[in-house]
Amino acid sequence: MAVRKDALRKIVALKRQSAEQKVRALQLDVESIEAAINDLTAGLKALDEGKAGIEAYFLAQANGHVDRVIRDIDARNAALLVRRSELDAAREALKRVFHSQERLDEVLPKG
Repeated sequence: MAVRKDALRKIVALKRQSAEQKVRALQLDVESIEAAINDLTAGLKALDEGKAGIEAYFLAQANGHVDRVIRDIDARNAALLVRRSELDAAREALKRVFHSQERLDEVLPKG
């Protein structure tokens, strides 16, 4: 019976580790997407504020750069919503694993 208890504890510990890794990976994805959106937005603001010069502004408009950047921002915002949803689901899964681990500790005595 002790072997089963140890195996059950190991399974729950592995599930917890896996859930923690998934949450961290998704957090990194969210941070990366947010940083990319901020960079693209800053580039647009620089054009809008005239920091790049009027020639750069007209050249960007003529070549469709502004429209392309706006589409990229929209696409990344959509990806960000998906990743945040996945992150919320992963956090809930991690909470369930924590709960399972707590219940296991209550039900099965250590040792």
